[in-house]
Amino acid sequence: MSDDPKPLLVALPIRIKTYDIDWVGHVNNIVYVRWLEDLRLHLLDVHFPLEALRSEGVAPIIVTTNIHYRQGIALSDHEVDASMWISKIGLAAFHLSAEFRVGEDLRCTATQRGTFVDHAKMKPMRVPDALVEAFAAQGGAT
Repeated sequence: MSDDPKPLLVALPIRIKTYDIDWVGHVNNIVYVRWLEDLRLHLLDVHFPLEALRSEGVAPIIVTTNIHYRQGIALSDHEVDASMWISKIGLAAFHLSAEFRVGEDLRCTATQRGTFVDHAKMKPMRVPDALVEAFAAQGGAT
């Protein structure tokens, strides 16, 4: 990993399953989206649990996902070291960055942009103060 700050960093080891592999023999593209969801839920569990969001009537949603496949991941790679952090927070949006590594090899990077919505109204809202404060406390710049 680089020396750049990675506020609210979380990591998950991911075991590659046979059903993750496509007919070419590498992890299918859609699996990366599922892994990003797993990472995002883990990040929220650690730093801003969904129960707290729900009690405040707040729901996070993803607006865009960009994935850069650098090198395929195969079943024989066995395990992927996945990590995610919040790379930027604005008034109404947050930006996530993720990496997927096999050993020291960076195989894939991804970014996602999300927002929060008022769950009852389904209207965008400002990023919750608690998340902005946690981000800033770990060196994040808004």
